[in-house]
Amino acid sequence: MIQFLMYLSIFIGLFLAYFYLFIFLSKTKEEKPIFEEKKPPKVTIIIPAFNEEKGIATTIESALNIDYPKKKLEIIVVDDGSKDNTYKIALQYKNKGIKVFTKPNGGKGTALNLGISKAKGKIIVTMDADNTHVKPEALKQMVAYFSNPDVVCVAPVMAVYEPKGILQKIQQVEYLFGILLRKVFSNINAIHVTPGAFSAYKKSFFDKFGGFEENNLTEDLEMALRIQYNGYSIVNSTEAIIYTVTPNKFGVLLKQRRRWYGGLVKNLAKYNSLFSKRHGEMGVIILPAAVISVLFSLILTPYMLIKSILNLKDEFEYLQSINFQVFNSWEFSTTFIERYILTLVSDPKIFFLVIFFTSLALYMIFAKAKLKESLNIKLSLIFFILFYTTLFTLWWFISLIYIMLNRKISWR
Repeated sequence: MIQFLMYLSIFIGLFLAYFYLFIFLSKTKEEKPIFEEKKPPKVTIIIPAFNEEKGIATTIESALNIDYPKKKLEIIVVDDGSKDNTYKIALQYKNKGIKVFTKPNGGKGTALNLGISKAKGKIIVTMDADNTHVKPEALKQMVAYFSNPDVVCVAPVMAVYEPKGILQKIQQVEYLFGILLRKVFSNINAIHVTPGAFSAYKKSFFDKFGGFEENNLTEDLEMALRIQYNGYSIVNSTEAIIYTVTPNKFGVLLKQRRRWYGGLVKNLAKYNSLFSKRHGEMGVIILPAAVISVLFSLILTPYMLIKSILNLKDEFEYLQSINFQVFNSWEFSTTFIERYILTLVSDPKIFFLVIFFTSLALYMIFAKAKLKESLNIKLSLIFFILFYTTLFTLWWFISLIYIMLNRKISWR
């Protein structure tokens, strides 16, 4: 059974890899919309903040440095009952035209909705307060896509800001990998997560279908699924580059993923009708593949880890049975490596693993080209290959436990 699941996961992985490549290549020459400098729409950037005294100033400064006609740009900061100096720091920017509001703590959704109620822009941009860095030209690139009447949301390219340490470097590759996936999903209108760091929406959609769900921990994901459910389009602007500071401590990262994955499960259950051919490739390929990949990880990753440990144990027992000098480091290393390589090349699944690593390298080349920066990601790739699958499975195990126990998770 395990062998069947392993080969089935390989088949699905290869199918998706080639499917994504085909979709990407089929629309690489698609014309990008041009921003109309003479008639720019009014844009409101809403920055919800809760206990963000360390990053709120950097985020506001980044918003102020955006290259967009100042008379057409409104920036609103909504303090969600912070217990630190977030509100006081934000108030210091009122003389630069920033509008600042405060309210009792109620969650990110309530803060965003207050901002929407105060907004004068036709385009609403949500911007996370925790050290979000926006490329100055990003907003113009995103606004240009709203010339299409079917488009109600534009998602940017997300990258990790100055990654340090193993966890941030792993996330760096994860985010780079997401650059290609989001573009592929955009080509078939299958984007089902809009990043809270800097996504743009038509205000008319909120007027018609309501604001963000105030009791939803992944309000951006719920909004993306709501947009898809109502038959509108979400596109990705690969020219709009946003950098975000990701968690660098295991506990903080775990809490983030617990919220993300728990929110994904609950929102997919809510919008389960999206799993149908009526919603095209998203309904019959993208969303089912996401669910299946999680299930395979939960089954196969623990199995492979346990099997590897047992194989290592058997190897030591075998070496000891033939009176092999285990503690002779040179003899041990050469013999162990030879036997390990022989085991690898004799396993047919290694062929597919090579294809996976080759695809991953190609994805990284594409992502680096879009960021237009010289990134040294060799070490990050090594950490990603070694640890990501195990971390991904662990995050899901814990998230599912929280869901089953109905444990409360806060948005910060």
